Amino acid sequence: MREKLRLSDLTVLYVCLSEEWGTVERRCLSDASYFRNIGGSSFILCHEKSLIDQEAGKEVIPRIYFPTDLSTWRSKLNFYFQIQLILQKQQIDLIHSYNYSCLMPLGMILKGMPQIPMVFTFNEEIEWKKTSLLDKLFVSRVDSIFTFSPNIRDLAIEFFPVNARKIHVTGAGIDFSSKIVHAQHPETKKKIMTFVSRTEHDLKSFRLFVDTIPPLLYHLEQMGFKQQLIFTFLTDISWYNHPIYDALKRMILERHLEMNISFETRPLSSMSFQDCDIFVGLPMKELFSDLDLYALITQTPVLLPRTSTRQQVVKQGKFGETYHPEDGRELRDKMIRIITNYPKYLEELNGVELELQEQHHFERYAEELYAHYEKLYTQRLRYSQKKKLA
Repeated sequence: MREKLRLSDLTVLYVCLSEEWGTVERRCLSDASYFRNIGGSSFILCHEKSLIDQEAGKEVIPRIYFPTDLSTWRSKLNFYFQIQLILQKQQIDLIHSYNYSCLMPLGMILKGMPQIPMVFTFNEEIEWKKTSLLDKLFVSRVDSIFTFSPNIRDLAIEFFPVNARKIHVTGAGIDFSSKIVHAQHPETKKKIMTFVSRTEHDLKSFRLFVDTIPPLLYHLEQMGFKQQLIFTFLTDISWYNHPIYDALKRMILERHLEMNISFETRPLSSMSFQDCDIFVGLPMKELFSDLDLYALITQTPVLLPRTSTRQQVVKQGKFGETYHPEDGRELRDKMIRIITNYPKYLEELNGVELELQEQHHFERYAEELYAHYEKLYTQRLRYSQKKKLA
């Protein structure tokens, strides 16, 4: 056991058993990269050939593989025994998990390893069984819960059997480019963009969006609206390799919308949204999305599926609107509202990037991460030493 703490002496295991590539997966990779860059040792526990495995390989971050999900008790027991071996072999000092399904088996292991702190980043919809004593017993072993916004913190306080002082708002920790200038299109044209995850397979959300376009164009024409609308599907891999591309293109052709829709590929960052006039978010399982922030940083009005978090993001209509994720009519009407009142939203968004920097800048997040790691490891060190002396 180390007597004098230096974070560069520590080894952190980042646990992300996900096949997706969303906000928490990007956060996991960023956290592991940051800790490696300040001199510490990082390992990511993931599924082999998953997207986080592939992206971590590009960053030359070591990975450890677990072959199955945690949907059964047998897989959880297998996870329990494998993690024990990993913690001992790699001499892990701290665990940071990004999946709720991992918390119970990790808590079971760490009940017998009081020297290792555990952090959990909470950003997923979960079905919480408050009557489950096992869940309460082992999930309560978490030392700190990170959330991206105040209302997610409130949700975590309600769900998790831990002291509210252990639940923190860290912000999203994204980079803010100093070169971003919102590109103004000619008055005759508006670019409406939506993002398609590289792991998306379900056409349901896109069908709602695409089916909204013909009545939207008709209503605007009846109102005397003359601007050309271009609807852009953006993704961060080649569209020709995207699992949904053929079906999505077929849907567009069936509705004779090929002249109104474009497909673009760009690396995911705030720079990707600087020529976007309106960003439309599609329904997702995440409680908080970094995509929404990337759009707002470029002073782009947003139209997002209605959740408590996204209502907070749009500030009750100041920076955009929300819609019910299954109501195509409301999606159409809210799009019309933004298009016809566009200057009002741009005026409200003027300077919003400064407000967002205070809450979500990576430097702020990194300071929080460093301070929590240091505090939690020190507390666990003292606690385990007291137990040995008792």
